[in-house]
Amino acid sequence: MAQPVMDALQVADALRRSGMEREQAEALAHTLATQLSEHVVVRKDQELGFAGIRAHVDEQFAQVDKQFAELKSEIRGEIKALDTKFNVLGAGMALALAYLAVLGSLDRFL
Repeated sequence: MAQPVMDALQVADALRRSGMEREQAEALAHTLATQLSEHVVVRKDQELGFAGIRAHVDEQFAQVDKQFAELKSEIRGEIKALDTKFNVLGAGMALALAYLAVLGSLDRFL
């Protein structure tokens, strides 16, 4: 139901004070109030509309935050796995270099 945007009784009283007949004044005030309430947005309507928009935006941000947290966790896991691989590779490289150094040293003695 549309919110009233004017007080039809006050308008009718003002029209009667200006000389309009009671029935005409009331009919005109009622018609104006009806038409305005169907076509004019009042603050309460705006607040309800904005509350719905805010709720939707908050819901979307919550979903994005959740997805971001999941992605961040996944990336951290990938980084940890790569770090482990590089540590193993680094240890292997160190062993290979040590082996080459030993072989190089042996050449001097042979």
